[in-house]
Amino acid sequence: MFIHKEQFLNNVLLNGIQDMVYIMEVSTDGNFIYYFINHAVKKFAGLTNDILGMTLHEILDGEKADFLFWKYQEAAFTKDCVIFEDLYPSPLGETRYGENVLTPIFDEKNRCTHVVAVVKDITERRIAEDETEKAREMLLEGKHRYQSLFDYNLDAVIAINQKGIILDVNQSLELATGFRQVNLLGIHYTSIIRLEDVPKIEKYFDSAINGILEEFSIQMKTKDGKHIEMIVKLTPIIVKDETVGIYAICKDISEQIKIQHKYTESENKFEIIAENSGDLITMLDQNGMITYVSPSYRDVLKMEPYEYLGKDFYHNVHPEDIPHLIGSFEQSITSGKAWVAQFRQKHHTLGWIWSELRGSPVYNHEKTFKQMVVLSRDISLRKNYEDKLKYFAYHDTLTGIPNRRYFEIKLKQALDAFESTGEKFAIIIMDLDHFKSINDTFGHDIGDKAIAEFSLRVGKRIRSIDTLARLGGDEFVLLLRGVETKEQVIEIAMSIINAVQKPWKIDDAKFITTTSIGISLLGSERENTFESLYKNADQALYEAKNAGGNQFAIKI
Repeated sequence: MFIHKEQFLNNVLLNGIQDMVYIMEVSTDGNFIYYFINHAVKKFAGLTNDILGMTLHEILDGEKADFLFWKYQEAAFTKDCVIFEDLYPSPLGETRYGENVLTPIFDEKNRCTHVVAVVKDITERRIAEDETEKAREMLLEGKHRYQSLFDYNLDAVIAINQKGIILDVNQSLELATGFRQVNLLGIHYTSIIRLEDVPKIEKYFDSAINGILEEFSIQMKTKDGKHIEMIVKLTPIIVKDETVGIYAICKDISEQIKIQHKYTESENKFEIIAENSGDLITMLDQNGMITYVSPSYRDVLKMEPYEYLGKDFYHNVHPEDIPHLIGSFEQSITSGKAWVAQFRQKHHTLGWIWSELRGSPVYNHEKTFKQMVVLSRDISLRKNYEDKLKYFAYHDTLTGIPNRRYFEIKLKQALDAFESTGEKFAIIIMDLDHFKSINDTFGHDIGDKAIAEFSLRVGKRIRSIDTLARLGGDEFVLLLRGVETKEQVIEIAMSIINAVQKPWKIDDAKFITTTSIGISLLGSERENTFESLYKNADQALYEAKNAGGNQFAIKI
């Protein structure tokens, strides 16, 4: 049977190509009109032949139509293929990814008459790539956190596999024993334990592998053949619910042990040890008065030791930490157990610094409390690291402003203040109009910088008592405290809108964008809750964007 060539080619385009094919006609006024679609378009995008003869803006929403118009125009003007990725809705209501290849067609006068778009569905590939990237980022973040805690731990840490082979050690262990990391990796952990203590640590190691954790003391070998007293805590390394090894956290208590032994023998011997210690060593009598401080006070706190003698042990302690120290001191005397505490004490030039102490009560042969031996050390670096972790937990890494978690705390405080004092407030949720087009046109680096610039522009338009936070992506939320009227809130919203719509220049990219704002005010005829305020602001933002953007909407 003979098939006409034109009919055959039309059938190939219509039925024989599995990718979606659009042929757009270029009108004399520069619009792009649907000229042809194949069956794949009808199947995957849910469009029909009813769209033929209509323009992009008649079929698609404004933002999507604008974006595609720019891409088709680029293909027509550059006379070259344009390749890009975008999203398209499926008939089932899900959003899918498509890879678009636009090819311009020209007549004999070299005028672009049509643009052929071939769209390949790449949803599965994009989902796989996104999941892979998320997993990589989580793994990298976890690795960095682990490495920081491992490397900067003041106590010695050893990573051991199930067979007892040392996998890693931190710098504190190297400093304590004198062994270099390279000399320890690959050997059995018992190689650095005093021979008499090997059975003990093997017992505790087996128990830790089976989930039974205990703290114990042993003596560890040093490179020069000596032994150091260690309190050891074994923690299992668990991967996918399976114990694959052990972390041994070892605290060097050699100095404490020496001090206690020496003092029971002779106070003079104790002073010899104390005067050569880098830690702060303090002796307290039954009433908590200082009877001795080590010369190290001069090096650590830049204070003369004699300035402390005869004073209460807490005289140089931050007022907020004094009650806790006094309570711990008294409890240690009663229980006979050592006590550990963190506190702030005054440095001669640096002000308040964080320190950690370990106090050990000393009794005479009649078991009557005689005095307290206190060792303390500067832990400012560790506290600074903890403060940084806390900061990162409540701030956005891209913009440096508070994140959702911090904002929720502030909103809870505003609700409490409203209930107790009647102080009014408002919530504003905002985002950038056409932010996806910025990312697609200029790249994600410019997109990230645009988000940071947006936070700066908004930050300059608000007061110091207000809280601006990033919720994620290009979405931000603003808490306005102490606003009495709707007009005050509108004035701030308009100020933000005016600031955002001014021309943008980021690196080599120049563009103009706007913001949509949703405002939630306290309602007088309903219960004001955390959830209702958020919901109203989000609905108002939706209305502002539906109205064309670059404006605000209010919900009460």
